[in-house]
Amino acid sequence: MNAGLIERLSSADLEERNEAIVEAAEASGAGIADALAGLVTSPDVGTPARTAAAQALARMPDPEGALRLRSLLEHEESGFRVLAASGLEFHPDSTTVMALLSVLADPVNKVRNVAERSLMAMTCVFTEESHRQIADLLDHPVPLTRSPAARLVGAAAIGKLAGKLARMAIEDAEWLPRVWASRALGELGNDKHLEVLTQVATGDEKNRVRAAAVEAIGEMRAERSEEILREIAESDLDEGVKRSAEEALEDLQRGGFDD
Repeated sequence: MNAGLIERLSSADLEERNEAIVEAAEASGAGIADALAGLVTSPDVGTPARTAAAQALARMPDPEGALRLRSLLEHEESGFRVLAASGLEFHPDSTTVMALLSVLADPVNKVRNVAERSLMAMTCVFTEESHRQIADLLDHPVPLTRSPAARLVGAAAIGKLAGKLARMAIEDAEWLPRVWASRALGELGNDKHLEVLTQVATGDEKNRVRAAAVEAIGEMRAERSEEILREIAESDLDEGVKRSAEEALEDLQRGGFDD
């Protein structure tokens, strides 16, 4: 049976090959995994088929498919790393998480972005070890690695890393990590860090960072959130920050905050 499926995976007939890719997602064996991996890396196959093959590898019921994808995460061709990171979204387990977290340090921005997207879809399988790896990434020298790490802290509700986020929100030399650290603090919802967000919202030199902190203050829904947002709406000279404060106030009121 596998021999016939492998043959169909290499068919020149696009419809037959696509049907075989769908079937391969429910098949097992190294031969099937090798055939799908060959499609992912073939120069003669279009992007839709490559993407479908990567997803089929992730969905295979045995470990062979995910093993091929994790191997492709280390391929010298960045396009293959992108496909592997994308496909692994459909294989959420702790081993996949650790592999994708490593890819957040990839030198190619698109690879990092796709790995981040896949990780955001599997925060429910994060472990203590993945939390430790994320903590290390918060200290990474590359700001475009620190930023997704901060976003993951908020998405996965890793409260024990809130202190690192608070320091990042205030002290990071690059504005983008400060944005995501601020937003993540808002997602964590601990009003212990309201003063940090207020400091960022009123004192950061970058308007986009101040706006992110404003949104986080609203999302935190602390006792003093409304008061702080009103002060910022009245005092900040940047129209974008003012608008963010006003919208955050409206969200509080729509959510019955005053009740």
